[in-house]
Amino acid sequence: MKTTLPVIAALSLLAPLCQSENELGQTVSNGQFAVILPSAATSNQLRMVEWSTDLVNWEPVARDYGFDWGNAFPHALPISTGGVHQVLSDPTSGMSRFYRVVSSATSGLDNTNSVSRFLQQATFGPTRSSIAGFPGLDDPNLNDPPYTNYLAWIDDQMALPTNSHRAFWRERSNPAFTNNPANAPLYEIGHNTSIGQQLTYYWNNDDGNGSIPYKADTNDAIAVGRKYNDVEFNTENTKKIVWYQMAITAEDQLRQRMAWALSQIFVVGENGSNQASYTGRWVTYYDIFVRNAFGNFRDILGEVTYSPHMGRYLTFDSNKKADESAGTFPDENYAREIMQLFTIGLWELNQDGTPVLDAGGNLIPTYDNDDITEFAKIFTGLKRHPKRGNTENADNYIDPSLIRPDWHDLSQKTLLDGSVQGPFPETEQGVRDDIDGLLDHLHNHPNTPPFIARILIQRFTISNPSPQYIFDVAQAFIDGTYTGEGSGIRGDLGAVAKAILLHPEARETALANDAAHGKLHEPLIRLMNYARAFEITSPQTYGFFPFHDLAEVFAQSPYDYPSVFSFYLPDYQPIGPLLDRNLNAPEFQIHNDVTALSLPNALWWLVHEGITRDLEVGIGQRWYSQGDLDLTHETALAADAAALIDHLDTMLTAGRLRASNRATLIGVVDAMPGGTEAERAERARRALWLFSMLPEFNVLY
Repeated sequence: MKTTLPVIAALSLLAPLCQSENELGQTVSNGQFAVILPSAATSNQLRMVEWSTDLVNWEPVARDYGFDWGNAFPHALPISTGGVHQVLSDPTSGMSRFYRVVSSATSGLDNTNSVSRFLQQATFGPTRSSIAGFPGLDDPNLNDPPYTNYLAWIDDQMALPTNSHRAFWRERSNPAFTNNPANAPLYEIGHNTSIGQQLTYYWNNDDGNGSIPYKADTNDAIAVGRKYNDVEFNTENTKKIVWYQMAITAEDQLRQRMAWALSQIFVVGENGSNQASYTGRWVTYYDIFVRNAFGNFRDILGEVTYSPHMGRYLTFDSNKKADESAGTFPDENYAREIMQLFTIGLWELNQDGTPVLDAGGNLIPTYDNDDITEFAKIFTGLKRHPKRGNTENADNYIDPSLIRPDWHDLSQKTLLDGSVQGPFPETEQGVRDDIDGLLDHLHNHPNTPPFIARILIQRFTISNPSPQYIFDVAQAFIDGTYTGEGSGIRGDLGAVAKAILLHPEARETALANDAAHGKLHEPLIRLMNYARAFEITSPQTYGFFPFHDLAEVFAQSPYDYPSVFSFYLPDYQPIGPLLDRNLNAPEFQIHNDVTALSLPNALWWLVHEGITRDLEVGIGQRWYSQGDLDLTHETALAADAAALIDHLDTMLTAGRLRASNRATLIGVVDAMPGGTEAERAERARRALWLFSMLPEFNVLY
């Protein structure tokens, strides 16, 4: 139920308005206009202050959902804290605007649906077992701050063993792989003979013709009713097969989701890379984010910088100091992107993510071309190691880069704040001190916490976090703790994850009434949501899920980043109402006339045909199914249309299905025959597909 109570403050300041629970007051102090805000919202209530210049077009500027008044994105007007009546100040334009307060209420969600909503944010999708086994599912205080049961789930997830992508692949590929404890951080795990040789790898051909792909063992790969090549995958798809397996089946779901989010910041994609078919180098790089998902951001920054895989992608591998006589200068790619995309962004920020402005009201750049040129000197002298054994037979993009002190510019460097570092001795340690000094400088820059906080919030919960939400997550980054949880060291990503998922702005369902709240769900995660919710099974010999060509279907697929800017920009604004309100919607950058139709078509294909090949949809690589949803439970419910729709509401829309849509869906299912099991199965499939087109499924809020 939603009720709107507009109360408009007149522009005249001759006398303040009457102040009551549903009214705004106004005052002038030191020449500044201020709005006296009404009393706090009650449980499951959202109250918003909106302003207008014409009494027709209204824009939210402040809101309260039970946690005191705060700004609504993108505004950051001063609001007093505490007191019976808080005050919003409008120091520049208050005299030219009308103000009103609107109020809306919701009945909230029951515990089962609240848990499902949380798992939509924190995992690749809820399952019946993950909901049923959630801590405190029957606790009447489950959804009350400080959300201790959700915290318990996060702690349980962080304590689970790490599912390494590289270890999974090595155990199932080359029988010659052996354990190498010296490289334990890189998961240099040996082949597991009890598992067998299941996944493609490259090996050295003894006839001198170089590396060739070695596919599944023909004596060990006979699928039921199929030939051995049933499990032979395109060499470029092997790393994706591993990714799908982890996204769908791994127990450490929060770790895998955080790794996916981080990989969209520190992008290395097939487009622009070499050796796309060599799985080892790709899963080794991706494991940086898996291993450090709840570790420290500074460690990720270091590992990415010393990764030859990143060095090849952003062209600083074998980067040398300037040689003016030869007219050569250091490559500037990484020096630019480590600032623009990986740490501080383009513009100076306050901790709440709002821009710092100069005296003329202009944005202030965080760096200029001179800084790029200066820092390019620092990323010299890194080179990949020679080939070695116990890895895939390819160039060595596995071990952290080799340091060549004679290639490194060891001169004194000026940092962003005007301080200097160096000069350094021409030694390996001198090079490390130079590189690590800059990484520390960027890690400790005041921009890094809000810049990274906002991007990670967008990946998990909402596209337009309020300044307070960004401030609080950035504070967790700075302190290394959230509500007392964490290491206490700057950059603690475990504390950041808790701040993102346990913040009231992520948990309180009253915000569903704010039109700016929520996000378009990533298409890949929507697909994984179906796969997990309905317990996809595979007839493959090894139980893999060979989704195929998803980047062509809906413009998103593991490792298929179109550029270093990932799939979409955090500031993307589609033309229309969102742009008019200055709202961001990153995922809409890959949501167009084609992908808007191809995703529900792909889900139709998955529901009805499984992971199969099709000339237009193409979510599989065979003409027969290599993965099917298990709809046994849904078929059993389908005799009762209401029961089926309520179940799907929990699994796919987390109890947010509108009454009108629920009635329509029940009507569609009821109109279908349901006397036989086959008819009930068709009822279930029809309902599943219809859910894929609902706004409640496609938009997470």
